Amino acid sequence: MRTTEVLVIGAGPYGLSISTHLRERGIDHLIVGRPMDTWRAHMPAGMYLKSEPYGSDMSCPQDGYDLEGYGRSERIDGIGRGIPLPLDRFLDYCDWYMKQLVPDVSDVTVTDIQAVNSGFHVAFADAQPVAARRVVIATGVLPYRFIPAELSGLPSDLLSHTSDYHHFEGFRGRQVAVVGAGSSALETAALLHETGAEVQLIVRCPDSPVWGTRALPLNAITRLRDNKLCEGWKCPFWNSPAGFRRLPATVRAEKARTVLGPLGAWWLKDRVEGVVEIVGKTHVRGVESAGTGVRLTLDGPTRSSLEVDHVIAGTGFRVDLSRLAYLPEELQTRIATYAGYPVLSRAAESTVPGLYFVGAPAAFGLGPSMRFIAGTHNVATQLVRSVSQRAKANTGDLVSPASSSAA
Repeated sequence: MRTTEVLVIGAGPYGLSISTHLRERGIDHLIVGRPMDTWRAHMPAGMYLKSEPYGSDMSCPQDGYDLEGYGRSERIDGIGRGIPLPLDRFLDYCDWYMKQLVPDVSDVTVTDIQAVNSGFHVAFADAQPVAARRVVIATGVLPYRFIPAELSGLPSDLLSHTSDYHHFEGFRGRQVAVVGAGSSALETAALLHETGAEVQLIVRCPDSPVWGTRALPLNAITRLRDNKLCEGWKCPFWNSPAGFRRLPATVRAEKARTVLGPLGAWWLKDRVEGVVEIVGKTHVRGVESAGTGVRLTLDGPTRSSLEVDHVIAGTGFRVDLSRLAYLPEELQTRIATYAGYPVLSRAAESTVPGLYFVGAPAAFGLGPSMRFIAGTHNVATQLVRSVSQRAKANTGDLVSPASSSAA
């Protein structure tokens, strides 16, 4: 069995950026997962990132590996403040980043994590097991996709989630209801319409979706408010894990999920409003099969029902560690949680020593930036510093779960 100091599970922006920081400190580690799989297979072709390019840089301990550095290196124009970043361009940046900094990702699937003395034993579906002193879980949001109860009774041929699609050609000429007012729902509605579907967007917003604003030109004032997460007077606080951690737990649980959402990107507004039919101020009360399609029961000022061929839930994600099948019950009971989120230290370590969570599950512990790529800058250095300090103190050997129990 191979032994390593750190096993990073997940090869998205968080896993990749943490790997670069581990490598810079010379810490032995493995990173496993399908590189950028959520972005490649579960986001629609033709989309643009909601965040500004400056908020889409992955953390790196060396200068020159942000999008600006990528543009210079590859002689690419059109990457800059106020210019929407296409998904294909972002993925090309990620490939360039990996080639330069993280060339050794193992595309294998974790099936089980067992805590043992001095660390963990991790099993895989398609590789030999690994013994690791520390484990970083950076597996993204897909395990936490959320379907509201009022929609959940439909079969999969009538109901899907926005994360299910990379292309929408199959909906050409069909009637589709998109439920939600966040970025994924809004962009899905726009892309469906542009593909040739007849779309109704059902939102609970008072009048219409909430739209972001274009990045302001840099000046003395905007520089004071500037950070990787967003712009505005509140943004430096939401981008500060130290400040966020001082809020009451109930407030943190709410803000972890709601800050900067649901919100449509500024560049998307003209592709939705006045183009896609918006059924506003409306709640879905229930759904049922109707012939080959779906009948939705609505509570709103203009419609009481709607019949369509298919419903797509743009209802986001809700963190719930019980959905991680590779965490056995014995280990889950040792992870303190609040509102589904793991309780974490500033370095993203859970109440199980040596087990770390980053990305969306860390939003309660470190703030809403963890839902975005910007959060890589708020966790990678602190996490790797914690790992480095522990690595210097390692003394015991890793033992099997059976041996640990017998002891």
